[in-house]
Amino acid sequence: MSHALTRLGAMRATLIAGGWCLFALIPGLAAATEPVLFMVEEDWELTINEPEVKINSPQIAFFLHPDADHADCYFQLQMNYAADDGYSSGGFHVGAFCNETLVDEERSQIQETLYCDNDRIEWTSAMAVFNGQLMFAVKEGHSMQWGHFGGPEYLVQMDDQDLHALDHYTPEKSLETVDIGFGKNRVASIRLKTVHLTYTNGHTQTIHVNQFAH
Repeated sequence: MSHALTRLGAMRATLIAGGWCLFALIPGLAAATEPVLFMVEEDWELTINEPEVKINSPQIAFFLHPDADHADCYFQLQMNYAADDGYSSGGFHVGAFCNETLVDEERSQIQETLYCDNDRIEWTSAMAVFNGQLMFAVKEGHSMQWGHFGGPEYLVQMDDQDLHALDHYTPEKSLETVDIGFGKNRVASIRLKTVHLTYTNGHTQTIHVNQFAH
């Protein structure tokens, strides 16, 4: 077995442990003629100052675009609320959107509305493309109030729209599209800490972004 395949096998085990059990076919990606970017992981930090339970404030949406030049295809993470066909407060909601249409979604089991002053919420938003699918999940989340959250049950997907690599992803797009829909005064800071890029040949790259969206 080649060194690249060995690394991919080890990486697959890590991803499965982190909740990405659907990456069982990752070694097959090494057959590509040129290594391409197939997975992006963003490490985020959201700090709340004084949330208000009675009015479900704040409400924040994060967007992850497989291609920064095509805004109509994206994944969305709604924090402290869920708004799809209806509305509910607390927890989080993940959705996959294609041509501005919601095609897949998951609602968190945790549905507590944020109430802890000065809570710091950390998580990783992960996106990948393979086997004709674009996939997204929230993993390794933690906060003082919610404890640990995220995992394979919060994975959503959609057709890859003939996008076979994530080479046109940019962290700048993720930062500029953060939307505090309600309660901006109750958000102390939102920071994109690091971005991890994984290629089909097993190569990985870490970008220390450390930029604030608010």
